[in-house]
Amino acid sequence: MTNKIVAISDPHLGQSGTDTMGQYSLLSTRSTRNLVHEFADAVTRYAGADKVSLVVTGDLLDLSLSFMEDALTDLRALLAALKIDEIIYPIGNHDIKMWELHCEDKNLLASLRLGNVPSSDPSDATSKALYHITPSAGEPFSLLQHLVDQIYGVGKVPIKIAYPSYTIPLPDGGLGYFFHGHLHTKLYTEISDLLQDRLAAFPHDRVAATVNEPMIGLIYWLLGEMGEGLGADGLVERIYTDLQKGDDSQIKGIVERVVAKVVPGGLIARAERALLTSFIMHHIGNVLPSKSGASKDRHADVEKTLSELNGWIHAVSPLKERVLDKAHRTIVVFGHTHTPILDYRFPDTSVSAWNLGTWLVEPGHDSPRTGFLGIDAQGTTAWVDVK
Repeated sequence: MTNKIVAISDPHLGQSGTDTMGQYSLLSTRSTRNLVHEFADAVTRYAGADKVSLVVTGDLLDLSLSFMEDALTDLRALLAALKIDEIIYPIGNHDIKMWELHCEDKNLLASLRLGNVPSSDPSDATSKALYHITPSAGEPFSLLQHLVDQIYGVGKVPIKIAYPSYTIPLPDGGLGYFFHGHLHTKLYTEISDLLQDRLAAFPHDRVAATVNEPMIGLIYWLLGEMGEGLGADGLVERIYTDLQKGDDSQIKGIVERVVAKVVPGGLIARAERALLTSFIMHHIGNVLPSKSGASKDRHADVEKTLSELNGWIHAVSPLKERVLDKAHRTIVVFGHTHTPILDYRFPDTSVSAWNLGTWLVEPGHDSPRTGFLGIDAQGTTAWVDVK
């Protein structure tokens, strides 16, 4: 590894503070309180004379809550301020549209433009899938390469897309594994978890990436059509609020009707129905926030995030093969929850985890801790605050 890596997560470009929810990105030059130049200066100081690979572990663009024009305008301004030599773009849930467009262009539209019938590799039984996971080292992202060329010059700074993850070898046999983090978050994995046994021939991360693509689309369709109240966080909040109504809860009413179908008639059965209803409501409450305003999805508590990540590293290649390999380091770098976790060491493994937090300011949440993870040519990691 000859470059230094500068890794960030969740810039949410496109959020400028003009939307109705009052959110804005600290890396948007359209926000009056932006930290674009502070970030660029910190990257320059950290890099020195070395080349820089910028790795953004998802939600670079906020295409669920912003217009693409605004997001790409922010991206051009941010890149113009940075001195970098390569861009690696692992996709997140808010910018999964870029992966969809990339796959459609690569697998379908490029052939149609030439008047050809799109074809698949006959030696690859899965190649007819429209959406495909990229190689672990990513692949050229031609849809944004021209925009990057306009800023740095043609061919000067390549941009690669990676989904569901990007890996890079570290010195002494170590491994850097970069991904967004929504792929192990329960809201996004309910469907793929149910189908995993039926799709056992496919890698776990491929199932999570492709099966949950329409799930993510549904969440943001609800958000766009019905507003914040039915977004990923808002939906959980509404369920929580309804449960606080006790006997007037609509959810309890639904549970009671279902239980009545299962345990019909009789005085004894009435007591059984009440106990079963109470049992179900108790377990529904256990998977929801302990207090109003605290989402179990994105702004999750650290313990829950690490528990889900532990399941991921034991299920997904090449991580699961390295969990017991204590002779070589594995660094897992991710985002999504907006809560930084710096250099957490999983017990009895050589795996450490870095959640890089966010650059998105959101009403009702603490100001984010802004910064980046630096990894030098020797594989040494360092967190650099940007304020």
